[in-house]
Amino acid sequence: LSVSRGRAFFVARDTDTVFELDPTCGTPTQQLDVHQASQTGTSDPQDVAVASDGSLWVPLFQVPEVVILSTSGALVGTVDLSPYDSDGNPDATAIAIVDTPAGEKAFVALARLNPYPTSVQPSWMLRIDVATATVEASVVLAGRNPFGTMQSSEGILWLAEPGNFDDATEPDAGVERFDTSTSTTTLVAHEADLGGSVAEVSVSGGCGVAIVADASSVNATSLALFDPTHGGAVLAPASGSPLATAGFDLEGLAWSGGALLVGDRRRASSGYPVHVFDGACTPVERADTVFLPLPPIAVAVAE
Repeated sequence: LSVSRGRAFFVARDTDTVFELDPTCGTPTQQLDVHQASQTGTSDPQDVAVASDGSLWVPLFQVPEVVILSTSGALVGTVDLSPYDSDGNPDATAIAIVDTPAGEKAFVALARLNPYPTSVQPSWMLRIDVATATVEASVVLAGRNPFGTMQSSEGILWLAEPGNFDDATEPDAGVERFDTSTSTTTLVAHEADLGGSVAEVSVSGGCGVAIVADASSVNATSLALFDPTHGGAVLAPASGSPLATAGFDLEGLAWSGGALLVGDRRRASSGYPVHVFDGACTPVERADTVFLPLPPIAVAVAE
């Protein structure tokens, strides 16, 4: 699930299909094919970002390209990513298009899992000029293995970086803050302090929340809280989580009116819950849990 410039998209990675959705009700309004003919299997699209001209930019994981589509879905260009890892594919995982002091730029996170699927070398952020679709710079990230989509807020990109999920003590893994105006970055909260490998992160005002997974074979998930405004101090590690699971079950974070929504893939009697917490960085679960007919994989809020 990707949201950019008020437009919402569901990315079907296994079928190389992007569905645009009505952001108020989720009804599909457009179906786009991003499969690349050079790939025998899935091209594995990861994310969608919308440029100011309405074009759609889609990074692919199995093919070293960012695909650029017109507003009608026609292919209008690609950005070659093959030079950015020695194995020819830097494993692009997320994209955000941001207006910076130097113009409109696309920022693409590269996991660079080489040898795949391990994270043993630095991950990068590419800065691409949108007007010319030209890579301007590659920035070494402070953490490794950017995972899932990035949250973009007021020129800041927030990245979840688990490193390797079988190790929750890596010094170069955690939550990263990337400043798009200067292309500088820092790891603001480390996974050892958070209590697990970070699978997802969301920030609202002075409160940051992360879904973290332990290093066991089942990667049990819980929540950790950190302060994004004062050096990333961990306010509550996973050990004090208000919500924890026995497996990799928590998936999907969103803020709505000061409340935190957390998706849960464990089936309850009424369906699959989306937990609602009040209290920002001292969350207390409310009674009005939402139940879904299918397990959540992401949560977003239509403004």
